[in-house]
Amino acid sequence: MATKPGEKVQFEDLGVEVIVTKGGDGDITASEGGDGLKVGKRYEDEATGIQVLVTKPGAATLMCNGSEMALQEPKKTKSAD
Repeated sequence: MATKPGEKVQFEDLGVEVIVTKGGDGDITASEGGDGLKVGKRYEDEATGIQVLVTKPGAATLMCNGSEMALQEPKKTKSAD
């Protein structure tokens, strides 16, 4: 199933919600457990390029096509020194 930027994906049974920031061809699911999702954190699936932003946190793990999505690290910027 293709995802589109701006699309909300809700997992009501886990109380988790994400917004797709970069779409692609993949199925986003969530499972219980893991480190938990925090508001404002971004996750990405390298295989499909799909990126999501967490808008409602919860104790869950995000998956795309059966593979765990990776937490995106903040981009480093050069110091203005």
